[in-house]
Amino acid sequence: MKKYGNCKLCGKYGKLTFEHIPPEGAFNSSPVYFQDSENLLDKSSYRYGGRKRSNKGAGGYHLCKSCNNNTGSWYANDYIEFVKQGAYVLTHRVYANNFICAEYEIRPLNVLKQVLTMFIALENSGYLIKIPGLREFILDKESNQLPLNIRVLMYMTSTIKLRNSLSWSNMEGYARTFGEISYTPFGFHISIDTPTINRPFCDITHFTSLDFNEDALVKLPLRHLIPSSMFPGMYV
Repeated sequence: MKKYGNCKLCGKYGKLTFEHIPPEGAFNSSPVYFQDSENLLDKSSYRYGGRKRSNKGAGGYHLCKSCNNNTGSWYANDYIEFVKQGAYVLTHRVYANNFICAEYEIRPLNVLKQVLTMFIALENSGYLIKIPGLREFILDKESNQLPLNIRVLMYMTSTIKLRNSLSWSNMEGYARTFGEISYTPFGFHISIDTPTINRPFCDITHFTSLDFNEDALVKLPLRHLIPSSMFPGMYV
């Protein structure tokens, strides 16, 4: 069955293609069960309290063929390599106070753009892609001009829990806009216009200091966290 709609990245109406979130090669090729807002929040729906199955792996019809192919060829393989290194670290390193510090040989800007592409694809309100400059940052592979009001942080995790990609809530005295994606071995947190929540995240916004396809050896002290609910910022 063909899917049509507005691409969440370029905004154009047309045929949408299935996008794996995270990329298929990042341990996302097997069927998964998940819960979305209909399962968790819509009490009028017969799906409330249940869960859905995706036979292709986690993902959905979010992007047009052009955007899916472009971001996939520009960024996805570098993200997959990052995930493979992370999976090795997660299973072979000794935790020290729940922190796992390791060096990663990656292309940081490419990885950051793949992470933001995943956030955009999962975000249903359209708020994120309307931030001036964000669409251009993703679709121009050479750009390192991430909007200054966006911060991207990360942690290490051993669970699969695709959470709400964007939420609005009052936490720690601020009306915050933030979101989160968790899928072994990494979790990513995005904060917009407000200070980040007081959690032991590792800030990777500085990945914008490198160029497209530029290799770097990056040392990341990542806290191991287990999400406790679908809502960002909540951990066991």
